[in-house]
Amino acid sequence: MERSLLIELARDKYVERCKQRAFDHLDRGDLKNAVASFVGNMNARPDCELPSYLGTLGALLLTANDAFGWRTLIEGLR
Repeated sequence: MERSLLIELARDKYVERCKQRAFDHLDRGDLKNAVASFVGNMNARPDCELPSYLGTLGALLLTANDAFGWRTLIEGLR
């Protein structure tokens, strides 16, 4: 998707959309795609890029198969 189209949506609305997509995957028990969806969508916008420490924490949670931890991480992001 073209970046200019992504930026037209207000940042807070965009973040909520990213979170909801990830939660949809988590609700289906699909942790891998929840992580891929959330990280990919957040990093698609310059003003939403995740800090590297969150990427590292997310990778650890994925490796541990910790869906609850991922959900908690996503819920806490603004």
